[in-house]
This record gives sequence, C-alpha cells and structure tokens, in this order.
Amino acid sequence: MTDFLEMKTISQLILGMTIFLCVVIFSELALDSYINDIPEMKYFFYILNFFLLTFFVIEILTKSFAYGFAFFTDFINLFDSTIVIVSYVFLIMALEVKILGLLRVLRLIKVIVGMKKVVDEKRAR
Repeated sequence: MTDFLEMKTISQLILGMTIFLCVVIFSELALDSYINDIPEMKYFFYILNFFLLTFFVIEILTKSFAYGFAFFTDFINLFDSTIVIVSYVFLIMALEVKILGLLRVLRLIKVIVGMKKVVDEKRAR
C-alpha cells in the first residue's frame, strides 16, 4: 500500500486535486454573491466540494491505514487531516463558515512542504 501511495503518478494526482480544490475555493469566495443568488450554481459548488472532500477523506484514510499512527505524528499531516475532516463534516451538515474556506486554502502549505522535500532529496543525490 505504501508503494502505491508513493508512486509519482499518485502524488501528482493528489497535488493536482489540491490545486483544483484551491481554485474552487477561491472561485467560491470571489463569486459568493452570484452563487447564493443562483440555486443551480450553489448546488454545483456543493457537489464539486463534496466530490473533492470525499477524495481527500479517502486519501487520509488510505494513508492512515498504510502508515499507521506515524502518519499523524507529522504536524502538517495532522493539520491537513483536521481541516479536511472538519470541512467535510461542515459540508454534510450544510453549515457555512467562510473562514473554513480560507483554512482549506492553507492546505497548500502541505504541497509546498512536499515540493521542498523533493527538491532537498534531489540536491542530496
């Protein structure tokens, strides 16, 4: 399972989904008044967020299964997991908290940290 999760294709998929989620969040924040005025748009963003957050919940569950408790000992993974799970629960319960969208954008910190690790590993070779 760990070999699968560490495949370059899987890492790139997760990175791409994270960037896409950030684009969705920024779009929601920028178009907030339009989204609330048009029920179809609101539903579209709800479904889009549900799909993306479900993807990330599955990622967290898979990684916690593969790496065990060690996955949560890394602060960035714990931070990221907390944001995803809280966002998912709030979405399902239909609770709207604007600051949560901004916190979800902070998931990019995980991406930046991951990219830094890759660069450091390449320099070490």
